Amino acid sequence: MYKIRIHGRGGQGAKKAAKMVGLAAFKMGKQVQDFALYGAERRGAPVMSFVRINDDPILERGYVDDPDVVLVLDRTLLDLVNVADGLSENGVLLVNSEHEPDIDTPAEVKNVDATSIALDTIGKPIFNTTMLGALAKFTNIISIDALNWAIEEELSKYPKELIEANKTAVRKCYEVAK
Repeated sequence: MYKIRIHGRGGQGAKKAAKMVGLAAFKMGKQVQDFALYGAERRGAPVMSFVRINDDPILERGYVDDPDVVLVLDRTLLDLVNVADGLSENGVLLVNSEHEPDIDTPAEVKNVDATSIALDTIGKPIFNTTMLGALAKFTNIISIDALNWAIEEELSKYPKELIEANKTAVRKCYEVAK
């Protein structure tokens, strides 16, 4: 089973990002769970969302306490939340940041400036979908094609230009992530 935890702030799309990852994995024939945890339920408050992906039915319930990957949408959370909690030396911590963050964790730490990519391609700081390109690159748990399908499904009520801009941002993030 593959486990993902996404940290963000209310209004940044952590829940939607988890849903898109789940949709993409489902499109690839996997069993999935995606759900969110809201703290104070207000815009800007720290929130988490979770995704479990497996080939077999998922019987585990509850929050993801031992993730394989942690995605941090907002680097300011690093001072507020122990985002690396539960990560092992085989885990990956992926942070939306222009600089590599200094975090005490046995996991591999990666950073990508998803905010700048989103501003360049979407014209708005919509970095939740953008970060999924880096997730696809570093984990291979979801493909870009499945992710594009999930973006089209999840954002179907929005203008076609916005959907295409999100797909472009995901691809650009996939290409620049190292």
